[in-house]
Amino acid sequence: MTTAVKEKDKKTRIPGMPPGHGNGDGLGGWGGGMPHGNSNYSLPIHPAKLGLWLFIAASMMLFAAFTSAYIVRSGAGDWIRFGLPTVMWIGTGALILSSVTIQYALRAVKTGKEDVFRKALLLTGLLAAGFIAGQFTGWNSLRASGVYLETNASSSFFYMITVTHFVHLIGGAIALIFVTIKAMRGRYNKNNFLGLELCATYWHFLDALWVYLFVFLLVV
Repeated sequence: MTTAVKEKDKKTRIPGMPPGHGNGDGLGGWGGGMPHGNSNYSLPIHPAKLGLWLFIAASMMLFAAFTSAYIVRSGAGDWIRFGLPTVMWIGTGALILSSVTIQYALRAVKTGKEDVFRKALLLTGLLAAGFIAGQFTGWNSLRASGVYLETNASSSFFYMITVTHFVHLIGGAIALIFVTIKAMRGRYNKNNFLGLELCATYWHFLDALWVYLFVFLLVV
């Protein structure tokens, strides 16, 4: 009986695969189940981090396309230039500071300073709210000055670029809210901070992207 089982195992085993591997579907553990045996295989980067970086790369390509089209269209003779409201300068400063505070929060949780970490995270949220308020105020200021979406191609591009960034930032703000709630409940510590790390990475991206766009809109 034992000899017959061994013979069957030899026939069904995938050539080159050690005994005990596979999940019974002939795919060697890649058919959706967890691999068996003593396999130590793991991705070189956490799947959540990989997904985030892929999304960031796609977003960068989107804004690169926007700014490239902006440059090409600005060469037309009907392009109208207009200044950016002062409140947007203030909002930009608030966003830059929020990037500093969230990084400080991440460093604090890594070193076990959980009270400092929570305070830094709350300050990040306040600065983020300041930027959001600044964007709305800036748009209203431009509308009061007669700069609407349909005023000119330049204003259309301005609203398209800034609103698209704003949508990305709202996504980051929602993530920040969830991370803050979990932080207040004591879910993060020096051994568990992946959620905060992901949020901080995305927030740094939003910050760097806005600084680039802000300078671009001022200069080009």
